[in-house]
Amino acid sequence: GEPAEVPEASKPRLDETHAVPEFTGLWSADGQLGGSPKKSWNNLSKLEQRYMEEALTRKKAGYGWIEKQVVGGREFKGTAFVPSEKGRDVTAIVFRDFEPGKVYKRKVTLTNASLAFNTFKLLDLPDTVKDFFEISYTHPGAMSPGMMCDMHIRFEPKINEDLIERIPLLCKTGPQHIPLRCLTKKADVTAKTTDIDFDVIMGEFQTIQLVLINHGALDVPVRLRQLASLPEDLTPQSIAAHLAAAEAEGLYAEAPEPTLAYATDSTAANYATTKVDLTFTPSAPGETIIPLHVCMPKGLSVPQSPDMLVLVRARAHEVPIYVMHETLDFRCCCLGQTYSQIIPVCNRGKVALKASLVVSKELHGFVSFSPDMAYVQARDRSGKAGRFDFKMRFEPEEKLLRRCKDYLVEGPTGLMDTIEIPVRVGVPDQTLPVHFKFRVQLTTGQITFSQEEVDFGEVTVMDSVSVKVGVTNVGELPQRLGFPSLPREVTVQPNTGFLSLLPGEQRFLELIFCPHSDIHYDFAVTAVAGSNTQYPIQCKATGVAATVEFTCTNFQLRACAPTDRIQQSFFCTNVSKEAASMELLVPKKSGIKLSPIVATLEPGQTGRFQLDFCPPYRPEQLSQMLSTLTGRRGSMVE
Repeated sequence: GEPAEVPEASKPRLDETHAVPEFTGLWSADGQLGGSPKKSWNNLSKLEQRYMEEALTRKKAGYGWIEKQVVGGREFKGTAFVPSEKGRDVTAIVFRDFEPGKVYKRKVTLTNASLAFNTFKLLDLPDTVKDFFEISYTHPGAMSPGMMCDMHIRFEPKINEDLIERIPLLCKTGPQHIPLRCLTKKADVTAKTTDIDFDVIMGEFQTIQLVLINHGALDVPVRLRQLASLPEDLTPQSIAAHLAAAEAEGLYAEAPEPTLAYATDSTAANYATTKVDLTFTPSAPGETIIPLHVCMPKGLSVPQSPDMLVLVRARAHEVPIYVMHETLDFRCCCLGQTYSQIIPVCNRGKVALKASLVVSKELHGFVSFSPDMAYVQARDRSGKAGRFDFKMRFEPEEKLLRRCKDYLVEGPTGLMDTIEIPVRVGVPDQTLPVHFKFRVQLTTGQITFSQEEVDFGEVTVMDSVSVKVGVTNVGELPQRLGFPSLPREVTVQPNTGFLSLLPGEQRFLELIFCPHSDIHYDFAVTAVAGSNTQYPIQCKATGVAATVEFTCTNFQLRACAPTDRIQQSFFCTNVSKEAASMELLVPKKSGIKLSPIVATLEPGQTGRFQLDFCPPYRPEQLSQMLSTLTGRRGSMVE
């Protein structure tokens, strides 16, 4: 059939002009200089040439083309034409993994993202790359918002180098650049991890894969070689220098580690993951570090991934079942008390094993385990050992020291009071049993008192008497002591009888007895230690009724000036059935005078006594005393 006729609106209009010359008089319709057709650039004067250059510069900058776009009172500022590929917006046009001499094509769609009609024109690429690209598009003229225009890019590289440029566009709203990146094929090999840890039981082997990931398009040959020594430190600069020196000078191990087997040569395929098996078979228990140099050919690409250092840490263990702590230290324990502690038993093996804790004859009756037998699970996939916690119960007594006399060692205090005895962990499926040390220092928790019986004697009713009692901690552990319940007639000082005693420390308590009636007292005061041990102190006393009673036993006198005198009276009554003679004693140099000092009162008789007070100091002495007490010189009393 005949070809379809192209609509008139779809035909390109060659006479359509989008850019208007700034100086219309210098240009003709056919693109030649205006005026005389024979007039060329060389025939222009220097002033005309300068004007022409300035006009061309302004034209490239968009002078006369760029205008503000204001819609609804809002000015558009942003990216006018958004590039996209295959329906997805892109931030840059990327030609990845190109080869010189081949042709690559890319279709980019530009969408008007401004607020109103807009258009653009393509400016020239930089001279360094314009020969590598051909960009074509059908200009749609003024584009409404959301309208799209396809741009076809043809890329034919001539050199094997990365190109980072921009496609310049001149839009009605201003200049715009679309990033353009052309990347060569790369050799980019990395390791998932450069630290490999082996944890193997004797008689077994373990295989771990060294995972190499090639992020580039080039296949990279890889060689593993064992270094003769480790770098001084593990900083990237030190590692790079050490690997370069090893490759240049051949600083590799003459005899590689025989317990570590691996493939020396392999290839890291492009955009793929390559796994290299490392197998460790220990010949003796211990720990070692094997440095491996992952060496790759140089000059494959620019840039290229550097060589890598892989550290292989290999640990070989003797037996699967082991105790987490080689020494179980109970530290210092008091005789007659009960203690318990957890014993973690671990399994490094691949299968669960039966383990039992055996009590020796020396510890029989003092040590017990709960449970005494259990299955310890195998290690998990991450290599973490299985664990089972046994509980040890310890009840020391004094005869334990005699039983374990062959296992006594010198303790922290210099005495032979510490037991250090091995305990066996039996494993039926294991040839060699496992032992751990049980260590404990034994001490007494006893507290001694200087008096076990206290006699307060005869004490007047409502009067009080005190007796000092020494308390000594004879053990090697701090002790706390208190009197939780006391008779109402007894108080203990200081701190109401609650105190802490350091090892070997002695302190004094004051027992204060105050009777409330005239009877005979016989009671016990019980002290309780922190270990709930009780220490009774037997006490006895006799309450005696008072013979006389005073109307006042505490006098509050008013302020008195020197040379002045105060008088106060009080009465005393004989409440007994017999005559009572008494003498009142006055402190010396107190300024107090009593009268009478000696008196005899018949039963039921009341006597009057007078108290006179006169300050005993002269004004000068009193002023000096006040100055000394207040820290400043007092004024002299006239």
